[in-house]
Amino acid sequence: MTEHTFEKDFAFLLCDNDFNRLHAAFMLAASALALNRSVIIFATGPGVLALCRESEIVWEKEERQLSMQGVATLATLRDALLSMNARLLVCETGLRRTGKTEADLVEEVEVIGMPTFLDLSAGYKLVTF
Repeated sequence: MTEHTFEKDFAFLLCDNDFNRLHAAFMLAASALALNRSVIIFATGPGVLALCRESEIVWEKEERQLSMQGVATLATLRDALLSMNARLLVCETGLRRTGKTEADLVEEVEVIGMPTFLDLSAGYKLVTF
């Protein structure tokens, strides 16, 4: 297992579906990846929606506004995170809370439990959104 330096690698915990908070989380995660930092995104509760295939529908107005302003949308950032090898994870309980299923998630997203997230993110700096 690779050693992770506390001040270098990041685990982003997405607990809410507030568009601005999610956008900030994805921007920070993309920036960290661009600096060769390891990144884990773990979504629970309403935050799970950000890792669903149809998330653009949830934030259609906000996504359209960002696009018109020339700013990367949440969907674009999520795709960038995947292309830069971020690990995208969803809490099994959080998935149930939203009424979504594994079939609703972006293909690369893994469903795990909280204990597994805590194990995977040991040594990472935890940032909550």
